[in-house]
Amino acid sequence: MKLIAQLEDLFYQSQRAPKREDLRVQDWRIVVHESEVVALGIKDNSPGSVYTPPSYRQGESGDIFLVWQDGTCSQAMVQLPLSGEPEYWQRELEQWRQASYSDPDAAHLPSPESLPLVAVEDRGIQSIIAGDDKILFDQADDWLREKPSQAKMQGSIQAAWGYRHVRTSTGLAVTYQQSQFVSWFSFDSLVGGGFAKRRLIQPEEQKQLWTQTVNQYEWMQKPAASVGPNTQVIFAPGMTEDMLRQFILPNFSGDRVIEGQGAFSKNSFLDNTQVFHEQLSLLIDPLRPLELGSYLVTPEGVPAQQTVLVQKGQLITPFLRVKDAVRWGAKPTAVPQGTAGLYLKHQAEVPWAKALEEVEDGVLILSVLGLHTQDSVSGSYSLSAPHSLRILKGQIVGKTDVKLTGNFLKDLAATTTRTAKSDLQTHPYLILKTGVQSL
Repeated sequence: MKLIAQLEDLFYQSQRAPKREDLRVQDWRIVVHESEVVALGIKDNSPGSVYTPPSYRQGESGDIFLVWQDGTCSQAMVQLPLSGEPEYWQRELEQWRQASYSDPDAAHLPSPESLPLVAVEDRGIQSIIAGDDKILFDQADDWLREKPSQAKMQGSIQAAWGYRHVRTSTGLAVTYQQSQFVSWFSFDSLVGGGFAKRRLIQPEEQKQLWTQTVNQYEWMQKPAASVGPNTQVIFAPGMTEDMLRQFILPNFSGDRVIEGQGAFSKNSFLDNTQVFHEQLSLLIDPLRPLELGSYLVTPEGVPAQQTVLVQKGQLITPFLRVKDAVRWGAKPTAVPQGTAGLYLKHQAEVPWAKALEEVEDGVLILSVLGLHTQDSVSGSYSLSAPHSLRILKGQIVGKTDVKLTGNFLKDLAATTTRTAKSDLQTHPYLILKTGVQSL
């Protein structure tokens, strides 16, 4: 806790008795992360090579936000200084002052509120950090022993444990422990499987993920029939996540909505305009136990809360950080951590196994090329999807290459769009009708 203590001392001093009057701080916020990480990798069937050696690292880093006495603001990333030089932080303070800027809407720190109870730590991960890391090496050994004999495998396992500190001049003082476990593997860069939560993967989950990925790899070795005009398109959960990141997150950012840079205007939210199908809802939920997108408090000191962005197809609110909320005239909302904590739900959602049985003519899209080049605001896409899986009469039968053309915002408004629940991932399979043709 050295970094958080040094910063608190610096800012208390700068509020009460600064060395120079122009360095007097009116308000401040500190967010510091302490972390310990153990990682192990596999590259081209080789564990622990020079490219992916087993590693342990620890560190402290954070972000600060300052409001000076004249109302201007500064923000910066900070790390614990390597030396104990007594004037280090004073020089940093002077540099932050030189980089100050005027932003009256940002110069606002919310008052403390009660925090929710959210499980964000798994003691099993703490044990790994403490030295009981055999589970990581055993997992890598199992992967290499059980992989398809002809496949070239890549993989990574990472366990992290640490503390998160949030302090503000308005009286918020929060410290809590949090954990993270992330693992992924792929075969020949064709198919892959991954797991990312705040808890360890369970043996049955690992078995199911492995079996699913191996099956997909084997289907990739079999050529299948071309798609036709009636072929349904199914985005795998990872692909659904990618589409949400590209087309949904930017358009629900309060800043972009206020500036008129998103697909939806402020008035469309105030009028609860219908933009998606009435059976679709979209929300941010950081209160689910041990999910990667769950937290107790945002980096701005706002308590975690569930926020409905779209309810039964109608716009409710964008996600509003503190500055956006001041400009909007509302309270700050929950904020997503990337697409983690963002949930798309269809009222008629069924398990994937059941949905698959009902697909007479479909193609399962595992990944696409060039998604980051697509226009987020328009929602339109034109994407190549090599290495997709053909579905006929409820069965995955082999590999096919396709091109997709459509509009994701219109996809979410279509009556033919629905979702299927994944047992392994928080994002669903997304089943829709869009332009598809064989490459």
